[in-house]
Amino acid sequence: MENKLVKKALEVVNYFKSQGKAHLTTKEVPYTGNRIELERGSFLNFSVCDYLGLATDQRVKEGASKAALKYGVYTSISRTFLKLGIYEEAEQIVSQIFNKPVLLLPRTTLSHITVVPIIIGRKDALILDHQVHATVRIATDMVKSYGIHVETIRHSNLQKLEERYDVLKHDYDKIWYFTDGVFSMFGDTVPVKGIKNLLAKLEKLYLYVDDAHGMSWTGEHGKGFFLSKTDYDPKMFVITSLGKGFGAGGSAIICADNEIKEKIEILGIPLMFTSPVEPATLGAIIASTKIHLSNEIIERQEKLNELMGYFYSKAKELDLPVVDFTHTPIALLAAGKPEVDLELGEILFQNHIHVTGAMYPAVPYNNSGVRIIINLYQNKKDIEKVLSVLRKAYDIVLEKHKLTNHDILKHFKLGKATV
Repeated sequence: MENKLVKKALEVVNYFKSQGKAHLTTKEVPYTGNRIELERGSFLNFSVCDYLGLATDQRVKEGASKAALKYGVYTSISRTFLKLGIYEEAEQIVSQIFNKPVLLLPRTTLSHITVVPIIIGRKDALILDHQVHATVRIATDMVKSYGIHVETIRHSNLQKLEERYDVLKHDYDKIWYFTDGVFSMFGDTVPVKGIKNLLAKLEKLYLYVDDAHGMSWTGEHGKGFFLSKTDYDPKMFVITSLGKGFGAGGSAIICADNEIKEKIEILGIPLMFTSPVEPATLGAIIASTKIHLSNEIIERQEKLNELMGYFYSKAKELDLPVVDFTHTPIALLAAGKPEVDLELGEILFQNHIHVTGAMYPAVPYNNSGVRIIINLYQNKKDIEKVLSVLRKAYDIVLEKHKLTNHDILKHFKLGKATV
């Protein structure tokens, strides 16, 4: 990162930190999900991405506890040489969600670092969506250092993707498009229909999807947003999180077949040289997967879908500047500049509502916003409260800065392709 970008990022984050909105620590009290306990008081939780409330589910907690008591808290050996039986059990049961073989790693970041150097060839080119998750960029930066062509295009702009493909196809074997299933900041989704059409149309086009924020709250057995919209194509690769909506921790590499699974398992650098998933996490993964494979996951999805529908319909009635009204559990309300975002957040904090700000460098400087997370720890009364406070906050802050919804929304240019 260039020095001026580092300086700007530090400036913005330290500004939020100095105002008590970042790098906070909870009080040492039991966490139940609905509220976040800080020294400043008790806050309604509209910030934690535990969409289905599974991280505090007693069965998931007991799964983690029993595994830790049985196997210890840590297994310090590369899985190249040895892995616990519970590791294999976890991978086998998670594979039932996708009907595909999977590999489990401690973090989604490690999954990207594992997969990308293996699937990308020396004569491949990479095109990154501008809003693809930062953890994906870590992996693509690794292969870029070896001379792989990497470039970035405007967010969800499939027309530009096709234009760049037409330029690159003459010099490269494969052109990979790296994107998210559900984007972590704006809450919008990858245009799956348009992507599928391009995959069928463009022989050398391949797709890499991080669907971490799409997992669990949608799709059969909670297999995620992207795979609920399309079958697994030989020209694609999907990585997902078993934290967030899944409520356990770790990450799943979803493999097209056992051949690529074996190749990644043998050659993947983090699988060879870093520590495996902790026993407690494996126990939690197994317990959560059992919920995903039962009808209970449907009930939880339907309940969350009802809350999302309620939130977005009420937000529209109140004329709040929601960046994208796609029904996902992430809703970004535009603020524009970081200082406007901070003022809106302060009013929410004064009303004991905990939210996170989307701010530079996670988003472009003028794409700051209030990030609302909808989860099953909430009810309609909670949603009514946050929307009422948001409406009052926008009335105060926009008037102060002489801004309108149009003024702050004009900086957010999302792709127009259909889902």
